[in-house]
Amino acid sequence: MKKQKILLMALLVMLFTGCMRSVQLNERAIVQAIGLDKENGQYTLTLQIFDPEGEEGDETAGGKILRAQGKTISQAMRKANLQQGQEIFLGHTKLLILGEAIAQEGVGTAIDYFGANPQFRPTVDVLLAETKAEEVLKEPLDSTILPVLSAKMMLEGYRDSAELVRTQLQGLTGSLKNPAVGSYLPVAAFSGEEKNPGIGIVGAAVLRDGKKVGGFLPSETRGILWAGGQVGKLQMTLEEENGGAVTLEVVDASTRVSAQIRDGNPFYEVFIRIQSNVSEEMAFAQGFSFSQRCERYEEEQKRLVERETLHALERFFHELSCDALGYANILAQQQPAYWKEHQTSYATSLNKVDFRVTVEASVNRGGCALAE
Repeated sequence: MKKQKILLMALLVMLFTGCMRSVQLNERAIVQAIGLDKENGQYTLTLQIFDPEGEEGDETAGGKILRAQGKTISQAMRKANLQQGQEIFLGHTKLLILGEAIAQEGVGTAIDYFGANPQFRPTVDVLLAETKAEEVLKEPLDSTILPVLSAKMMLEGYRDSAELVRTQLQGLTGSLKNPAVGSYLPVAAFSGEEKNPGIGIVGAAVLRDGKKVGGFLPSETRGILWAGGQVGKLQMTLEEENGGAVTLEVVDASTRVSAQIRDGNPFYEVFIRIQSNVSEEMAFAQGFSFSQRCERYEEEQKRLVERETLHALERFFHELSCDALGYANILAQQQPAYWKEHQTSYATSLNKVDFRVTVEASVNRGGCALAE
């Protein structure tokens, strides 16, 4: 009897499977990047679609742009499907770019829509356009959709460049669910270069309650990465007033944050440890032995990292009233009694948060070609 039931269930599964329409790859429009803007109560979708069979000589061969509008994002997406004549497939989307107007109004609706789509991967990179998203995903697409691919690769290497930040859909979704923390997004713009058009990262935007409240220049973003423990194997150049310079290659870096309560307010102790190699010296600290020069480099590196990190923390907590680094999670873990009593007022009292940054810098002396 048991075997008969199993056989019957297997037959039913086969019958139902046969009734389902399978969608072939050539029947799908594979979206590589999505731009979303809003103006006059209307959403505008800009879809960059992979099109390997574009006609020879077509300036958009390899990719094409599809635009659709709607009162809601769902309506705009339905119109895009009708225009395309193929099923729009979002499973290979690499970038989601939101327009400035959406960031001013609040990104919650857009993030909820794409986060609920079963095709949409939680690891999709989310960016904010400097103006309009459709301006970032503009033609020409003269070879393929390489601008999107190069931007994706650039974001993946953010830890080593230290001039940009990276935020994925899953992280942004989590921050929107927690009112005590904020978030930040890389800001993108179309380069417009005739010979090498592409998507460039021109800074970072800070969100509080899902709305843009400020931004960081590329020169400031390294402080965000130090404070968040996201620095990789980057190069740092230290300069002297007399024109001397040294380039240090960071081979290891870590950040540890502990939460305390001082004078009734949260106090964050940020400890950063850095290990570096000397990559290049140019008349920096002349007249000293290599070991003595390394001591100078360690002190200069220490001061620079402390300054960059403190600047980022001051801007986040005291200027923008935003805990985009998620230090609140550390506070809740390490000071549960305080958090239980003050969690509802934490987001509105960030200007009372204090912090201290301590940096331990070590420059390798052995085995270096520059050593005496």
